[in-house]
Amino acid sequence: MSEIKNQNNAYIIQLDGLRFFAILSVMIGHWLQWQINKPIVQGFPFSNGVILFFVLSGYLITDILLRNKIKAVEISIPKATLLKSFYMRRVLRIFPLYFATIFFLFFINYKNTREIFPWLVTFSSNIYQAINNVFVGDFNHFWSLAVEEQFYLFWPWIIILLPTKHSEKIIIGLIGLSLLTKIYLFINFPDKWMANSYFTLSCMHALGIGALVSYWNIYRKNIISYFSKFGWVIGSVFVYFSIHYLSFLKDITWLHAILDDILFALMSAFIINYASQNKFTGIFKYILENKFVVYSGKISYGLYIFHLFVPNFFWGYLSGKIGIDITSKYTAVIVFYFITFAMAHLSWKFMENPINNLKNRFPYLKTKK
Repeated sequence: MSEIKNQNNAYIIQLDGLRFFAILSVMIGHWLQWQINKPIVQGFPFSNGVILFFVLSGYLITDILLRNKIKAVEISIPKATLLKSFYMRRVLRIFPLYFATIFFLFFINYKNTREIFPWLVTFSSNIYQAINNVFVGDFNHFWSLAVEEQFYLFWPWIIILLPTKHSEKIIIGLIGLSLLTKIYLFINFPDKWMANSYFTLSCMHALGIGALVSYWNIYRKNIISYFSKFGWVIGSVFVYFSIHYLSFLKDITWLHAILDDILFALMSAFIINYASQNKFTGIFKYILENKFVVYSGKISYGLYIFHLFVPNFFWGYLSGKIGIDITSKYTAVIVFYFITFAMAHLSWKFMENPINNLKNRFPYLKTKK
C-alpha cells in the first residue's frame, strides 16, 4: 500500500510494520498451521490477521474522511468533491491488481474461476460463502476484500454527509449492530460459521472499532491520551490470548464464535493506536521499522492477492520446471513467501505504483495557511 501519513504529513512507519505481520499471520494460517498437530499452534489465531487489517482500514479510512471533512468546511469545498476524490483514489488503488488477476485467471480457465466469476467481479464472494457455507479454493481469501469494498460503498457517505456530532454514536451503533448480527447468526444458523465470520455486518465491529479510534484521536484526545500507554497494549494482549485459548481448549463454542473476533479487534485497536504515534520502542521498534518489514507492509496488498495461488503455482508448475521437490513444510513456507514477495514486488514496481501515482490527480484537501 501507499505510505501512511498523519495529519502533519508525517510518515507513520510502524503501521506499515503492522501490515506485514497481519499478512504474515494470514500466510502462516493458510500455508502451515493446518500441518502442525499441536494444540497451541492449532489454536493460534493466525487467520485473525484479517481482523487486524479491518481495524487498521477502519482507522485509516475514517481518519482520511474526518480530516478532509474538516478541511472542506475551512475552505468551502463541496462534499461531493471529497467523495469523488475518495472513490477515485480507492479505485486506482484496489481495482487494477484485483481485476487483472481475476481476468487473467478467467482467461486461462483456472480451476473454479468461471464458476464463481460473477461473485468475484462484483466483490461479493463473501455473500456467496455466507449463504452456501463453502470454501472457494484459491479465491477463499477474497472474501475480506469484498467486505472492504462493501464498507467503502456506504461509510464515506455516512461520515461526509451526516453531521459530525452524530459520528461517534453511529460508529458505536455499527459496532453494536455487528455484535447483534453475530449473536443472531450463531443462534439461528449454528452450522453456517462462514455467515458469522464472512457476512458483511458480521465484520463491521472490527472496521467500526478502528473508526472509533480515529474519531477519538481527532475529537476526544483525552481518551486517546489515556489509552496511549504501553500497559494497555500488554494488558489487551494478555486478556485476549487468555480468553482465546480458554475457548479453544475447553471448546466453548459461543465464546469463540461471538466474542473472540471482538476481543481481537479491541486488542488490535490498542496496538494500532500505539503504533499510529510511532510509540513502540526497543525491540518492537526495531522489528516494526526494519526495512524489509516496512517494505513488505507497503506491498502487502499484492502479497495478500497472490499468496493463496502460490502453492498451486509452485507444486503444479514451477517445481517440475526447475526440478526441485521440497519435502520440509517449513522450507516450503519460506519458498512460498519469497515467490509471493517477488510477485508482489514486480506488481508494485510495474503496475500498482505507477497507477497509484495517478491519485495525484484526485488529491485530498490541504488546510489554509
